[in-house]
Amino acid sequence: MTKKHSSTIKDVAKKAGVSETTVSLSFKPKSRVSSKTRARVLQIAREMNYVPNSVAQNLRVGRTKTLGLIVNDITESFYSVMSRTATDVAYNYGYQLIYSENGWSPAKAIESTKSLIAQRVEGLILCLCEKETASIELIESMRIPHVVVDTAPEFYTGPYVINNEFAIGELAGKHLLGQGCRSIAYFNSSKDMSTFSSFTQQLSGLKNVLSQSGVSFKGKDNIYAGISIDDGAEAFGRMLDQDNWYDGILCINDEVAYGVMQEAERRGYHVGQDLAVVGIDNLRTSALDRVSLTSIHINYELMTTLAVNTLINGIESGHEITSKIMLEPELVVRSSSLLSSARSMTN
Repeated sequence: MTKKHSSTIKDVAKKAGVSETTVSLSFKPKSRVSSKTRARVLQIAREMNYVPNSVAQNLRVGRTKTLGLIVNDITESFYSVMSRTATDVAYNYGYQLIYSENGWSPAKAIESTKSLIAQRVEGLILCLCEKETASIELIESMRIPHVVVDTAPEFYTGPYVINNEFAIGELAGKHLLGQGCRSIAYFNSSKDMSTFSSFTQQLSGLKNVLSQSGVSFKGKDNIYAGISIDDGAEAFGRMLDQDNWYDGILCINDEVAYGVMQEAERRGYHVGQDLAVVGIDNLRTSALDRVSLTSIHINYELMTTLAVNTLINGIESGHEITSKIMLEPELVVRSSSLLSSARSMTN
């Protein structure tokens, strides 16, 4: 990825054919600059990765003792865990956390990044939406200390604390095979989000294990669902309506798995007897007796703690952050996938 250097107010003024004062005033909505000129200047500023110079200067010489955290979707339970953990760890160092959400939107991701920079954060913890590179290019060009968390796409080469997503797919696949499953599906995200690196890596790990065991996995076995309970239920119902059946299902998160379990029960199937279901994240609700969902445990507290510690140590030392940490998953087995136990009891 080619890094772009941040531009100065003089660069923007020259390209726009206006004075530096006009450029400065264009960033103030109620200034005397015409709407047409302002729109043109702001467009050029975006193209040149320009941030108002006063902000850039403050980032270099001022201290705000604040960090920014950008996540993809506030409704996801684990992002709440990450936010709380980051806030607590930062507080212990005397830092405050500013939280932002990009909603999986490239435009929002860029604007969230610019907004946090404008608020003079001293470092950033990032969950990348992976649909654009402009935000990370801007951060790198301005040399803002940062750490990517959760998952890192191929285009990103900087510091991170992430999960071993390939191992997640392998771990789940081995467990399902061990329960006697031979027809296994992956309940993916929606089709437009399925290229997200964590989902592609999980699927690759699952397919790798199945292939080694001589179990086929075809295109139809990659079922596009979504990320919510309703999405899981809808996808499972759609699967049955198409006369497809699987004795093992790996879902991209626990909530999709809850939906699968709910719809299976509604249609008269018994999870843990008729089919095995595995989720990912190991949410606290997954341990409830009524749910009892087998899940891949992701230690979001540890991941976030390591990221914040790494970021603040880099800020305080002034040294470039180069850490690349990959956390290994852990399988937590509960009744939703114990087919072998259920079968042995009935034989």
